[in-house]
Amino acid sequence: MKEKVILQFERERTGENYDIEVPLSITANELIRALNQGLRLGLDLSDVSQCYLTTENPIALLKGDVLLEEFNIHDGTKICFNR
Repeated sequence: MKEKVILQFERERTGENYDIEVPLSITANELIRALNQGLRLGLDLSDVSQCYLTTENPIALLKGDVLLEEFNIHDGTKICFNR
């Protein structure tokens, strides 16, 4: 099994697109914190209702202390950020 995957991150409001390489051994919360800091998403991480991301291919709601590999994330999965 692969240790890392390349995901597509799309910020729908601005049209920004990034390819990001992430390890499958991190949790959804760790990915959300890293993207929030690195891409300045403006999420209030103290508000649990903002601590999620959606994906396409596979369709999933990334949240919590669940490892990315458990979401069946793979190369080319698209993370959609529309807030």
